[in-house]
Amino acid sequence: MRGRFLLGMLCGLAFATVPIPASALDLVEVRWGFDGKLTRNRFNVLSILVNHPLPAAFEGEMRLTKRMNSGSRVDAPLIETVFVSPFGERWVQFYPYISSLGNESEDFHLEIFSKTGQLVQSVELPRARFGWPSRIMIDGGGLTRKNLPLKRLPDVLFPPFVTATDGLQAVFLDSVPNWDEPRRQAFLDWLTLGGTAYVLHDVNGGFPEFPAAMGVLNGPLDQRSVGAGRVFRVAFSRTDATPEKLTEAMNVLPARRQVRGDGTTVEAPALDAGEQEQSVGNQFQDGSDPLSGTSFLSRLKGFTKPNHNWALLHLLFWIYIAIVFPGCYLVGRRWTDYRAVYASLIATVVLFSLLFGYVGQRGYGEATAVHSVAIARTLPESQADITQWSNVFVTSGGDYDISHPGYGTLYATCSVTESVSRWIRNGAEALFKADIPPFSSREFTHRIKAPVTTPKFTIAEKQFTGEVLQSVRLTWEGELPANVDTITLVHGERFYNMQRQEGALLSLGSMGTAAGFLRVQDYQNNWQFRMGGYYGDNRPVTEQYRELFLPLMARRLGVSTEGDAQTFRLPPGMVRLMYVAPMTDAFFVNNTHVGRQEGWVLYSFDLPLEETR
Repeated sequence: MRGRFLLGMLCGLAFATVPIPASALDLVEVRWGFDGKLTRNRFNVLSILVNHPLPAAFEGEMRLTKRMNSGSRVDAPLIETVFVSPFGERWVQFYPYISSLGNESEDFHLEIFSKTGQLVQSVELPRARFGWPSRIMIDGGGLTRKNLPLKRLPDVLFPPFVTATDGLQAVFLDSVPNWDEPRRQAFLDWLTLGGTAYVLHDVNGGFPEFPAAMGVLNGPLDQRSVGAGRVFRVAFSRTDATPEKLTEAMNVLPARRQVRGDGTTVEAPALDAGEQEQSVGNQFQDGSDPLSGTSFLSRLKGFTKPNHNWALLHLLFWIYIAIVFPGCYLVGRRWTDYRAVYASLIATVVLFSLLFGYVGQRGYGEATAVHSVAIARTLPESQADITQWSNVFVTSGGDYDISHPGYGTLYATCSVTESVSRWIRNGAEALFKADIPPFSSREFTHRIKAPVTTPKFTIAEKQFTGEVLQSVRLTWEGELPANVDTITLVHGERFYNMQRQEGALLSLGSMGTAAGFLRVQDYQNNWQFRMGGYYGDNRPVTEQYRELFLPLMARRLGVSTEGDAQTFRLPPGMVRLMYVAPMTDAFFVNNTHVGRQEGWVLYSFDLPLEETR
């Protein structure tokens, strides 16, 4: 009995010392976007609440892969390192780029790996619908109302990077959000770049008092401008919020429009209409948008063109055919040993494979290079929110680490047809590890907040005739590059050509409205413009860059269709100055192995305009 007792104790001790394996995480909740819907051709937010039901902490990696309807994986997988305490839960956020074409949509697959690299769980995520730019209530966990006619977003799910706020149009607040510094700064940057914030009464019947860091939301005025954004203080609480009151408050917002598959335009109601609105959203098409990310990338890919020695390649081809037949046949007639025939055939295949590979590679000029275009929306304190499209061409294949100086970087290849090797890590320590074969290209887009040195402009003089701005004179502090191109000022619905004269920028008269100036329909109808990377273009690269300047302006102004151009108008009380200049080192890839880097940047400045006449 004593022996059996000791044996049982030893077995129990042995089992007690075996570590409990980290099991799969429980997916408690999946949230797409800010209100459950996605925005095409933009980076979107995906928030996943995970729970770990075991007494041992979980440490590992979550990997998000994109798949088309066919089931094939496209783009590069997104990875996030995850640590969940015992019996704990946490939110994990991804920032996928949504680039659907027509009615085709991406599916997303989530894989969870342990610290040792073992796959412990694989989940197909629910598909989200496409919708309008979001108008949401920031919910700090206080008083709620189930029938509030606005979608609610927990304050903890507001992204910590302004680069992830695409698709967000308006925010309602009735309490101080429990935000850390990155989320607070992301909100202020989003507001400065054109967001709209509404401050409602709190549970005590008065306006909440925000801390100094968010002081732009305080003050006695019912309306104030913050950069290109606006703050409204409306005297009712969420419990008193009716659809009529909210609709009246949001009448100042730009209309939310989408284009159906038949070309007709649909305008969203002020408030979300639930499933009915979402089902309409699925009918929109955006895949033919000439100002989408894929259009810019295809143009940049065409800047590095193959220039093969086709005469030599054809000569080698016919020599190869002749050696295979009748060459091998004649060898067999001369030497009856079959091994001689096989040896000559194998030697021919190996030799000509090497020759074809060498001659084919030589045609590219053997120059590793990066071509890019970007839009830089200026922020206070010499910062800018940058959207950039790049094409990297390399002569030596391998894994390339692609990163940029800045904060909150989001990467994507925008590919809907190609599976990209390696992975992307977005966020504070972003990195795109790309596997690029020799003598080939890798296109990608990225968003980043980065330090950029730009001039500070001031409106020195202005003249109106009625509601129309007739002339304007701008001065600046700092350095304005000498080789700037296409300097344009926008006020209301009109565009003005600006020219440098005697240390100032002077308007040379109106160039019309968006419909005539941006010529969006020309790019919409120009199929070769959208697919330029697949066709030869022997024009100088500088001339090809210039062809992208107007589309970059249209992209900055949110004008992608003829209907957008017809209804475009900037908010009152501001003008927007845009000019194009060559890229500086602040926009270049942090990798000396990618060779020569060049490109052009569209700089955008929003200036307050006191319309006194």
